[in-house]
Amino acid sequence: MIFANGIGGFTRDGREYIVDLPPGRHTPAPWVNVIANGRLGTVVSESGSAYTWYGNAQLFRLTPWSNDPVSDPSGEVMFIRDESTGRFFSPVSCPRASATGYACRHGYGYSIFEHTEDGLESVLTTYVAIGAPVKFFALKIKNLTARSRSVSVFAAVDLVLGDLRSGRLCTS
Repeated sequence: MIFANGIGGFTRDGREYIVDLPPGRHTPAPWVNVIANGRLGTVVSESGSAYTWYGNAQLFRLTPWSNDPVSDPSGEVMFIRDESTGRFFSPVSCPRASATGYACRHGYGYSIFEHTEDGLESVLTTYVAIGAPVKFFALKIKNLTARSRSVSVFAAVDLVLGDLRSGRLCTS
């Protein structure tokens, strides 16, 4: 890596910024990637915390935005569950980091999160379509063990659908 700082650095070609997060390690503040087209955008941090908007980042939030650099909360989460054991984990360190490390690669128009836990390797790619208001989550899971596995993937999105969560539901 070039311009490495002990937590991350750029790839030699400068196309990606890689953040390496061993267990218990965090960046001093969220290190984010803004991914957007003319109509839809998302801000994704190295922990996988994200918020998404349509048209206007302040007025038309689809999921909540927080300016809290300490907790870096997210309104968008994903979990992978092993059906035989019931154990679950996230392919990103938000909302709950695991005992194994994570890697985040922020690139132009995408962010990739890599994680291995309990013999399952996950690679989550987040990006926005070039010409349509669509956000994608592409998740690849690889079984690194010799035993057959059955897994489920769960995602949850906390919808805001406006500028404030409390909104203007009632006017006096």
